[in-house]
Amino acid sequence: MKLWQSLYSMVWLCLFTLIAASLDVIPWKAPVHAALGLAVLGLAFRNRAALARSQAPARLKRISAATAFISVMAAVTGALMAVPPLHFLDVLWRVLHLCTIVAITTQAGSVATAYDMWEEKEFAPPA
Repeated sequence: MKLWQSLYSMVWLCLFTLIAASLDVIPWKAPVHAALGLAVLGLAFRNRAALARSQAPARLKRISAATAFISVMAAVTGALMAVPPLHFLDVLWRVLHLCTIVAITTQAGSVATAYDMWEEKEFAPPA
């Protein structure tokens, strides 16, 4: 898969992860959401590594690295929601979990678009 395709795939994967978490009609909702979440985590680190090897601007590499580490936070908050003794903090874990996936989605979209424009040389030179 080309790098630009992988970067845009991250946005779609995040969308499907949010949908899986939101719809109660999905059978086995929690395992489906967890599997998609692990896929987000893996793809975030794959994209980070691929961008690091590329000649892409340093800003995209930094945003991609931040996205990868935010995906770790998403995985941790998701796991914390499943620990029964910590259910008294359930609202906190849910808010943090939702904030992380929204941050991942927005950063992934930003990096995908910026990389695509950089690769196609569709940017304006500084004035």
